[in-house]
Amino acid sequence: MNFINSIKQTKLHLLIPTMLILNSSCKNSQALFLENASDWDKNGNATWEFSDGVLHGSIMRGNSFLMTNQKYDNYILEMEFNPDAAINSGVYIHCAERVINTEKCYEVNISDTNPTPANRTGSIVPIAPQLVAVETINKWNTLKIKVEGNRFQAWTNGTLTADATDNKLSDGFIALQALGNNQTDGKIQFKNIKITPLK
Repeated sequence: MNFINSIKQTKLHLLIPTMLILNSSCKNSQALFLENASDWDKNGNATWEFSDGVLHGSIMRGNSFLMTNQKYDNYILEMEFNPDAAINSGVYIHCAERVINTEKCYEVNISDTNPTPANRTGSIVPIAPQLVAVETINKWNTLKIKVEGNRFQAWTNGTLTADATDNKLSDGFIALQALGNNQTDGKIQFKNIKITPLK
């Protein structure tokens, strides 16, 4: 065996374990909030509809959410979202009960224009203020939420926007929100929502 072939074989041996790890991670991921799935419920007066794999939420006034039927503890939650300027949205995690509020849940906020700057998009209300200002209105964005033990982190478009520890809530349901306080419909879109448990 010549020197070049030896290097190629060594690289292949190093690559195979990496591919196995990646494949194992992908297999552990689970899609959430799929159309016609029975593992989530709807509450409130928003219109929630699916089109070409995209979940559309629309609301003028009131509060509405989609919530998982299962509780989760340690995980990475990833998705894409697209809000308009009128919507107040968010991703609620560790909801102790099947209600939405920041006493029973933590909220990863989606609201670039929130009157409280600390609570704008990418913050985790009420435990982690927004670290970096981001602009997300009328475009597709990525959101990554990592929950490990009592540490909670959020990345918006690849930028760490919240990082905190808190012991109040140890696990809970996950919910998507549409909140309206306007004279016109606010709209939010979600797609490619998946959760990967952390061992």
